Amino acid sequence: MTYIDFMMRILLSIVLGFFIGLERQITGHAAGIRINVLISMGACLFLLFPFLNGSEEVYRIASYIVSGVGFLCSGVIFKDGGTVRGLNTAATLWCTAAIGVLSSSGHYLFSIAATAILILSNLLFRPLALKVKPVTGWEETEKLYRISVTCQEHLEAEIRLRLINGNSCKTLFLNHLDSGEVVGDKVEIIAEYCSVGKPKNQILEGIVSEILKIPEVISAGWEVL
Repeated sequence: MTYIDFMMRILLSIVLGFFIGLERQITGHAAGIRINVLISMGACLFLLFPFLNGSEEVYRIASYIVSGVGFLCSGVIFKDGGTVRGLNTAATLWCTAAIGVLSSSGHYLFSIAATAILILSNLLFRPLALKVKPVTGWEETEKLYRISVTCQEHLEAEIRLRLINGNSCKTLFLNHLDSGEVVGDKVEIIAEYCSVGKPKNQILEGIVSEILKIPEVISAGWEVL
């Protein structure tokens, strides 16, 4: 490899990283020009080393770059309330490293084409993704419910069995069952359920209604946690 070829590959990685970072910075993302240039150039330099020395470790070093940049990308992902932010930025940085690897191999047209595809993907798919809304009823959201029953102490075992066996829904799971302290001759039993999909209000109301039919039950109710 000549000095000119070496410099051309590095400059290509810098220019392509610059354009990727420019798009990120214009659209208001934290990982802008500098970070994308550094990742692209760094990936290129790592792979230029075995090329310069005639080593056959190119593929092994490339695999290390994939895992190393993946670890770096995890630093830009964070949870904000009920949402996760930074996934798109992390994926873009990961692709930037791949473009740096392509630049080091001397495939100039392939590298430029990959950069154009990456930038266009971010620009075109972002407004499309914002317009696409989930189809009602398809959400796999997880909800927690609690049933509280106060009854006579001698009914504790029976009520616990009813809370375990009274649920016929395959997407409603009992994950916690506990009895409180006995006050006088009364005890409170608490059952917590986890569900996936549609709300289970009717099912929970049915379980509570069946329990309330027992004369010794003082009170019973359910709530969404």
